[in-house]
Amino acid sequence: MISGTTLTDIDGATIGHVIVFDEITALIKGQRDAAWSEIARRLAHEIKNPLTPIQLAAERLRHKYLTSMDKSSSDTLDRMTNTIVQQVETMKEMVNNFSDYARSPEFSPNEIKIEPLIHEAIDLFGNLDYGNKIETDIDDNLPTIIGDEKKLRQVFNNLLVNAVDANSLNNDNYLKVSATKVSNNDNDMIEIRITDNGPGIDDGIANKIFEPYITNKQKGTGLGLAIVKRIIDEHKGQVWLENNDHKGACAVIRLPVESSITYSRTRAV
Repeated sequence: MISGTTLTDIDGATIGHVIVFDEITALIKGQRDAAWSEIARRLAHEIKNPLTPIQLAAERLRHKYLTSMDKSSSDTLDRMTNTIVQQVETMKEMVNNFSDYARSPEFSPNEIKIEPLIHEAIDLFGNLDYGNKIETDIDDNLPTIIGDEKKLRQVFNNLLVNAVDANSLNNDNYLKVSATKVSNNDNDMIEIRITDNGPGIDDGIANKIFEPYITNKQKGTGLGLAIVKRIIDEHKGQVWLENNDHKGACAVIRLPVESSITYSRTRAV
């Protein structure tokens, strides 16, 4: 933001000018985040109210009429009511995402080791039948960090879900997860990289990929990366996405090690 004024002497003659340049990126970002949080809160409230009666009504229809119909009609009723119930469950998950973004839980920092959390997330997706080949390159004995295990677990799960979804668009479902210590401006940090083999990041959304409701998925709320960004910001870290040289994209997280930063127990607003 640029503002200026003219300097005059006691006779009103111009003697100079003052121009002030204010860096307001953080202010604009804070205002935008607050606005999106309010939108998410209202959407969660408005959507959540009718979901339970819709689901209950569909289940009651099925239980009341399923056994009294001929097989063809009962199969149709069962299929349609089951679709309603499943879609309601999907909407409930969306509402939970809205709530997570609108009202971030209390940040509870503790001294933690990051390797077990990463391996836990890898084991989860490795044991599920996604058909992904997961390569790991995680240094042993990484420094401890001060962080919230529950929130970091959510970060790794969200990023791995995105990587798996990106890989599903191609035949080669390759994933790589690495973690090592790096130095950034004389500060030691742990760098975690999650690399997929998908189509990469579209140039049209690359600069706003972490804003709410920005996504190139056919399904989803577009809140996953926004929540990831908020959590990493709480940890005084950095997160970004970049396209690989040949194929796919890479999510990069940098978290300061314990000796690099001091935290206070505060509630996110």
